[in-house]
Amino acid sequence: MNIGNILLYISLLSSCLAAVYMFTGRIKTSIQLLRTAAFSATFAVLFLAFAFIFLDFSLFYVWQHSSAELPVFYRLAAILVGQEGTYLIWAWLSLIVVLLYTELHGIHDRTAMITNVYALIVCAFLLVMTITMTPFRSIFAVGGASMPTLGNSISPELIDILMPLHIFTTFIAYAFTIIPAAMSLAYLTKRKNMPDSKNYLRIAWLFLSICIIAGGIWANRLLGWNGFWQWDPIQALSMCTWLLLTAALHAVVRLNVGEYKRLFPLLCIGTFLGSLYMTLLARSDVFGSIHSFPGTPTWWMIVIFMAIVIVFSLILALRRDKTEYTTSSSIHIFKPSNTFYFTILILIMMAFIAFWGPTVYLILGYMGRAIIIPMEFYNILFYPLVVVLSYLTGICMLYGRVKSRTLAYVGIIYFTISIILAVALPYGTHSVGASYTGSYFEKILGSISVTSYIPAFFFVTGSVIFKMVRDLKVNNKTAFIHLNGINFIHVGFVFIVLGAILSTSFATSHHFSYSLSEKGDYKENGGIVLRFLDYRVEKIGSDWYQTVDVEIFDDKEYKATPVFLKSRQFGYITRPAVRRGLLSDTRVEFQGALPHQIELETIEINVKKQPFASLMWIGCVLLIAGVLLTLSSDVIRRKGWILSYLKFVMSKPVSDIVPFKTKECKILTLSIPVAVIIGTVIAIFVYEMLGYLYAFYVILGGAVILSVITYLLKFRKP
Repeated sequence: MNIGNILLYISLLSSCLAAVYMFTGRIKTSIQLLRTAAFSATFAVLFLAFAFIFLDFSLFYVWQHSSAELPVFYRLAAILVGQEGTYLIWAWLSLIVVLLYTELHGIHDRTAMITNVYALIVCAFLLVMTITMTPFRSIFAVGGASMPTLGNSISPELIDILMPLHIFTTFIAYAFTIIPAAMSLAYLTKRKNMPDSKNYLRIAWLFLSICIIAGGIWANRLLGWNGFWQWDPIQALSMCTWLLLTAALHAVVRLNVGEYKRLFPLLCIGTFLGSLYMTLLARSDVFGSIHSFPGTPTWWMIVIFMAIVIVFSLILALRRDKTEYTTSSSIHIFKPSNTFYFTILILIMMAFIAFWGPTVYLILGYMGRAIIIPMEFYNILFYPLVVVLSYLTGICMLYGRVKSRTLAYVGIIYFTISIILAVALPYGTHSVGASYTGSYFEKILGSISVTSYIPAFFFVTGSVIFKMVRDLKVNNKTAFIHLNGINFIHVGFVFIVLGAILSTSFATSHHFSYSLSEKGDYKENGGIVLRFLDYRVEKIGSDWYQTVDVEIFDDKEYKATPVFLKSRQFGYITRPAVRRGLLSDTRVEFQGALPHQIELETIEINVKKQPFASLMWIGCVLLIAGVLLTLSSDVIRRKGWILSYLKFVMSKPVSDIVPFKTKECKILTLSIPVAVIIGTVIAIFVYEMLGYLYAFYVILGGAVILSVITYLLKFRKP
């Protein structure tokens, strides 16, 4: 057993014991064990990072994904490529987040205690999966293996700065969803004192947004996906989780006035389950994409854990007998209680659509009936909901700042224009999905013109500008920053939607065919003029690169160099050249020339223009800036936050909330360390004889037995 696995076992044991001690009220001991778990996981990550950087091929995972040909940065980033490494990073980040939560907030009541217990159970579960798929497996575990001198490396399409950004922010978001979910379970358990989870939801939402944005840019410029969004199953589920987070952030606003006492906790739990479900789908081995891993033995663990969380959450939610309070003293349609209700309802409906497509894909895939869920399925069902959601956004921005009658008239005018544009244009002209062969209802929705979103965009943008002008009168600095953060988020949302619509529905493709003898020739197609400059074939290492240099004359004159790579290990890879502009993005694609085409001296080049894609990127910047502003306003509002944290860290350890008074509990407290030592020794012997998995089962069984005994003793009557 190498150092990495020992560190993981220490982290797992410490997490389990921290949960047990926290549950029994030994707060000081639990926090120390949590710190031990976090430090052990940190050292495990550092140990693996060291192995990747210095090419320790005695570890199978390092040999599988690292290579001397990779720059040091990408050797380190390669930790995130395989499922073993992602499990480790996920577990490590989760422990860091739970430790951060505990250190910042302390344990001051029963709800906080139970929150920590639930969070530690999740961390222990993630460590279980990490140990099962250990990244520290020795290469000599493979029969007849010898120490390799060369690594397998990673696919060239993964060598991009956006790769570690996209993956790492994903697992940061996953880690931060644990705290709101644990808080919600604790709240449903105790039925009082819902902790403030708003900032943890915001941080999870921020990093998941960065993940989606970085993945979209990466796909558009590198992976040859023919665009930034293709409704890949993992993309769909990431959108589902993002929508649930958005719904939770809206529901928490109304939670303080007594609404959504059941729904809000379930939404928080749903965001965490979304991260688990994405992991399950990516490792299901049903579909093939860059998001897909081979099948994994951890799938049944994820299924069982998700089932337990779902059943447990529903039982806790349904047993609540407290009726929800509503502020609906009047029936005015524009009241925040009404607009928030419909906003949350639409977000949940959209999340269900994004969830349903991959789920059908997964179920039918295991039944041997593989299908492809087309993009039109999602676009057709999403589009009308997005339009209505946008109008609700504009109404929320204006409510209370203009007269209700004026708001109604303005909204009706804009919405009427949207309806006219939706049906007035000829059938199939820039429609959502007129070619989709679904049900009659879907065909009707698919025939809607996407130009109908333009009035909604101007309605929301005008509403936000009007609100921002009014917000200038706010004297409180904290409130001003918070309000502008909200403004940026909402206007960023409509910018992204409009940019996505225009850059896809109005995109044009221009095809050019050249012979090698036509160097320097100009050709025109659809208003685009292309000049073929050069074509060359190079061999770098074991890979063949085909490179084309062209000059494009459009609104401006510029050069582009698309690349087609034939990798010995990873197959054919296309790297389009992407030029971003204020009015449009341009993708120059070269699909490569096969040997017979080279003999015929012909090459094919495709130029794709995506108009107003810049609106989408501007919206992304506004969205991220808005979240950062809302977070910073909360930090400013909590004056002395850093000083209070330092004071907390430097002060004496917190006292136990539940002292041990009974004889049984004192005996249990003394016997737990002895039981841990004995269990560890047994696990090592089992590992030597039967392997990792059985050793892990021994540890897991011991932790469960200790937990059950502790639970029984805790509630035993004196």
